[in-house]
Amino acid sequence: MPFDLREILRQTEATTNDGALPAWLRDSWSDAPGFIATLAAHHASRGGPAPKSRPGQHHDFFHDLVVRHADSAAPALRTWDGARWQLLGYRELADRASRRAAEWAAQGVKAGAKVALVHPLGPELLVSLLASLKLGACVSVLPPTGTHFLARRLARLEPAHISAEAHQTPLIKGHEALLLRSKGDAAPGFTSHTYKPGDTVALLFSPLVDPPDTPVPLTAERAWNGALVDGLLTFGLGAGDAFAAPGFHFLQHQPALLFATLLRGATYVHLEPAEVERAPARLTEVPLRSLGVSPALREALVRANKGPLRGVAHWFRSADDALDWESWRDWMRQCDVANVPHTHVLIDAAEGGTVLASRRHTGELHTALAPSPGRAWAFKDLNLSGQEAAGDVGLFTPLPDKGRPPPFVLLTRQREQYLFSGTRDTRREGRIYPAAEVIEALADLPFCHGASVTPAASAGTSRHAPHVLILFTGAEDAETFAKEQDARRVEVRRRLELRLGAEHLPDRVELFPLLPHRTKEGRIDEAWCRAQYLIGALHQKATDPMFQALTALRGRLRESVRAPGEDERTGSR
Repeated sequence: MPFDLREILRQTEATTNDGALPAWLRDSWSDAPGFIATLAAHHASRGGPAPKSRPGQHHDFFHDLVVRHADSAAPALRTWDGARWQLLGYRELADRASRRAAEWAAQGVKAGAKVALVHPLGPELLVSLLASLKLGACVSVLPPTGTHFLARRLARLEPAHISAEAHQTPLIKGHEALLLRSKGDAAPGFTSHTYKPGDTVALLFSPLVDPPDTPVPLTAERAWNGALVDGLLTFGLGAGDAFAAPGFHFLQHQPALLFATLLRGATYVHLEPAEVERAPARLTEVPLRSLGVSPALREALVRANKGPLRGVAHWFRSADDALDWESWRDWMRQCDVANVPHTHVLIDAAEGGTVLASRRHTGELHTALAPSPGRAWAFKDLNLSGQEAAGDVGLFTPLPDKGRPPPFVLLTRQREQYLFSGTRDTRREGRIYPAAEVIEALADLPFCHGASVTPAASAGTSRHAPHVLILFTGAEDAETFAKEQDARRVEVRRRLELRLGAEHLPDRVELFPLLPHRTKEGRIDEAWCRAQYLIGALHQKATDPMFQALTALRGRLRESVRAPGEDERTGSR
């Protein structure tokens, strides 16, 4: 069906408080290929050389993201290194990535090879990402955080090659043989790989997927289409514009945000919220066409007592962030952004970019949104049966969904609009908490006789539940337990931060001088732990002399027998 792109662009840029969905948006869901083709034609007509990609036929990411913009005066990346801005221009990026690709090709990297990129967001990540795309590799971006965090994902990914800086080698212990050498002295090649629409361009560890150590395939078609829609419509970027999203979760949002920015020839501005707090003016040293405001950035600006936030044409927040109305209103008032057009979006890099987005508004925050333009989707029932939702509450399900992770976003339909209503499972800050990884990382603690993680009651929605680590220290006298509590909590936090990263610290650590119930197979009975903690039974047992004596007896029996099913009962006592 025909799409009037001029009218679509006008409506996208305009602000409205009308909750009705425009007809073109509904049409874009039913005719996604036609809509993408219309956007692609407009995209190709702007800027320098024409893109090589053709929707539905083939995709050349290296050419479209970098080579096409080589003559641009605007940098591709602008990062703050703690002392000054580092600028990486499009021509320099193309040259460095081409030289690195030539080096890697000589080391065996070829089309379809899985390459893990263990880099923080910055120039090295961008150069390695583009080098991989030039060779037609299947990339996986991983932040250099905890040793166990990386080891678990590398084991699931089974990469053929790994890109990491020399000082990060200890983080990938056991995989050193896979490290790629990058000296930058090879002669650059001139050809770049063309992906077919169904080729897997990335395997991403989305924290929105349960379990979060599952590599989710991203096809070239989803990645390119998502970047096109986000760059042109969601963020409204053009050549030379600047985009920033300080504090947005790396694994949830990358490389989708980089793809959207570079595809449009814009500049990706990166600095941490902590740096914004130290020098708020640095955030808008260059005017920002679109600014992502994370809770971390919001709080940094509030603490810095930042006045009016000038030079921002549009700002957005993530729909899965806690909707703390008072905090957001205070920030909007302090930074004087109520009249700046804003949206709220849900971005999942494993789906290619933005999957849910609102129309642009001014004034108060709002909660209405809709599936992103050009995305085929279904409104399915909550039981994961696959059938259409019969009522007005259902699961947002991107299509095609065969072989994809189960849907998790709850939408409520109200007349001609949709409301983001949370998730079907319990989460923290909208993301899956890696409980199994936390327990595994603590298994070798000398004072740990078992551990469990349970979500606690929250005044917010299920996607913002605090998570409590329950750790059983075994039978010991009250004096010893009290004396060692603080030191043990410090050791738990230290070990988790080293092995998984500070992001995965639990909201609360509870220690109990008890032994946990186990299943017949010898595993911790998670349901028993959760129930006993939430009703306060663990606290009562830990302070009951009679039960302490029974625990001590159980401990001695366990040491002598060591039977895996030592406690087969699942009820409490």
